[in-house]
Amino acid sequence: MTKIHIRQVETFRAVVTLRSMTKAAGYLGISQPAVSRLIADFQETVGFKLFKRGRNSAEPTSDALLLFEQVDKLFYGLEELGRQVDAINNMHFGRLVISATSSYAAGFLPELIAAFKSENANVAVAFHIQSHEQVIDWVSTGRADIGFAIQPIAKSELTTQTIASRDAHCIFPAGHPLEAKHVLRLRDIANLPFVSFPRGTALRFLVDGLFDRAGVHRLLHAEATSHHAVCALVSSGLGLALVNPFAPIEGYPNKLVARPMKPSVTMEIQMMFNEGSLSITSTRFKDFVIQSAPALFGDPKKKEVQTRAFKSKSVLAT
Repeated sequence: MTKIHIRQVETFRAVVTLRSMTKAAGYLGISQPAVSRLIADFQETVGFKLFKRGRNSAEPTSDALLLFEQVDKLFYGLEELGRQVDAINNMHFGRLVISATSSYAAGFLPELIAAFKSENANVAVAFHIQSHEQVIDWVSTGRADIGFAIQPIAKSELTTQTIASRDAHCIFPAGHPLEAKHVLRLRDIANLPFVSFPRGTALRFLVDGLFDRAGVHRLLHAEATSHHAVCALVSSGLGLALVNPFAPIEGYPNKLVARPMKPSVTMEIQMMFNEGSLSITSTRFKDFVIQSAPALFGDPKKKEVQTRAFKSKSVLAT
């Protein structure tokens, strides 16, 4: 295969377009002898005559015009590539893959994504609802750009940022005797039917620790793997539950009531990402989330956003 040098091709294109070695030299910012030398080298490379020299012009041969068609396509492709690079830098298009636990499927994330899309219409967004463990795995392996879950998150090389912090609340159907109380104590729900998340999940780990430390027993009548399923079981009268305060509790057959617990477990929305592999698009979304969080949550207990890299090996699922 003939080896062709891009500088020779660029010079050839300029001479064909301008029909002059002198004008091509001015366009390219090089001397006229340099243009002549590059054209001579290119002619030797391709093996056929390229120009018929006139007194003040350089007329391409028929073979040169055939070659020029391909050269022009090549340079158009390079220019288009440059435009795409500029578009990526200016967010004219891009792709963003977000992974989150089910608690956030109908909560704050759809609102955030819609707001981000309104400013970046050509960014394609893929939104995956997964378990706590899957969210961490997808972000750490690069299948997702940004992940959202509650703490604890422990995975080597992942960076997390606390977006907001609130205490978990206790939910039960409207009309329950506990509705008369404005704040619940752990003793208020001792030995009452309870709907819980399965063992091994992040929220179950936190709630079990809360009751164990207080020495309070609860009757575990049912388990469910998602926030929606837990709320549905509570709505059906199977018990009460401690749930993620950032997830919605509306839309169930029997209206659910939420009450604060004292003491409770503090739950944090953790945004996770791999700092070293963030694209321009995902970096801007990350920054957008951080900037939007105070107005979105309006939470006086929200901790100052902190960045920390975890080095622990353990990972909890949800």
